[in-house]
Amino acid sequence: MEQVSKALQNKRLLLLGSTPNIAGMVKTAQAMGIYVLVTDNKALKDAPAKLIADEYADISLADIDAVADYIREKQIDGVLTGFSDSYLTYYRAICEKAGLPCYGDAHTFDIATDKMCFKQACVGAGVGTIPGTNAYAYEEAMAFAKKNGYPLMLKPADNSGSRGVIKCECEDELKNAYEYALSFSPTKNVICERFMDCDGIGVSYQLIDGEAYLSSTCDRVNYCAAGDGSSITGDLLYPSKYTERYIREMDSAVKTMLRQNGFRHGMVSLQSFVDEKGFYMCEMCYRPSGGHHYILIDDQNGIDSLKLLIEFAVTGKVAAYDPAKETPFFHEMCAMTHIIGKPGEIVAVAEGYDALAAKEGVIDVVQDICPDTVIGKDGTTAQVVATVWFKGADLEALRSRANSFPAVLKIENAEGQSLIKTRYFTQTRAAE
Repeated sequence: MEQVSKALQNKRLLLLGSTPNIAGMVKTAQAMGIYVLVTDNKALKDAPAKLIADEYADISLADIDAVADYIREKQIDGVLTGFSDSYLTYYRAICEKAGLPCYGDAHTFDIATDKMCFKQACVGAGVGTIPGTNAYAYEEAMAFAKKNGYPLMLKPADNSGSRGVIKCECEDELKNAYEYALSFSPTKNVICERFMDCDGIGVSYQLIDGEAYLSSTCDRVNYCAAGDGSSITGDLLYPSKYTERYIREMDSAVKTMLRQNGFRHGMVSLQSFVDEKGFYMCEMCYRPSGGHHYILIDDQNGIDSLKLLIEFAVTGKVAAYDPAKETPFFHEMCAMTHIIGKPGEIVAVAEGYDALAAKEGVIDVVQDICPDTVIGKDGTTAQVVATVWFKGADLEALRSRANSFPAVLKIENAEGQSLIKTRYFTQTRAAE
């Protein structure tokens, strides 16, 4: 890695976006010896990444020409973004305008950001998916419901972070559920799917020059909103108890899907349901994701996927990668947990993140919310106030640590009331 670091010394990277997650990318790139600039149109007080960048600008990502001019003015070597599908269109257009490396193209980003495009790509490669359909009109949703029955999940085809996802239990709820999901879709396209009442897993792949390497697997436990059934990831447990079965039944087909559709560089993460009959892919992510699986891969395998992506951004290649080190069979049990806030509350105090990061077994912590912001809707990623990655000797050690984390944080409103929603780490480890 010393040789790679020397090659990257004083390279200049522009990050698109200024969220807490982007701030983590700033720190990683700076540690690699890279000069980091950040831009978007957020005010400095709402832009943690700008506060720690070497330079920042207030240029909107939508102003492609202005960002390209800024790139030329500042002699920037590469551009990168992450953590939001909405940034990817701007990212690709900016890279194209500035003549800089882009790890994806229009086709691969369409598959990653449009759930129906993803479903079609999976079907074309023999990858199992959830039974479902597009519903551009309410009548199409009604027809699917009559044929397949209830409950159903309705979701916008082109949004992320569980925004607009809603469970529908019966015909009386269908109209409101459809309109709710539709309101989150820029293209006015709703996907209706069978509700999957079974285990969920996540997998990730590292892409190097068109070859995909399975890098992690995890069991997923969702946090579900009480009202509409919308959900986000609550906890992840690595490696998944289904790892060997996934490799037998799905790994080859998923690699075929990625290869057929031109996925060549970067990191890919996918979510699937699993029951006794098979695996059912439901969505994918072609960018650094909120799950930050690369943190645990680095801790366990010594491969930092984020650093590889940053290297590609400023050089157009990855100089050194050892696929023999890539394995989903981590040598320790690892986990990620989201600490959830009470929706609709205004945060006055957000403290304790450094103390949380110092706890035994904690690998990394991300502060997902700042003072003077409103905690988002129940069952969406905007509700998360902290994300913690950690490890332990066994499942009981992980559970004990996870359940101790909320007490370390001080997330309060102006009246001094805690805004952390009580939730317990409920992962189990049954035999496959």
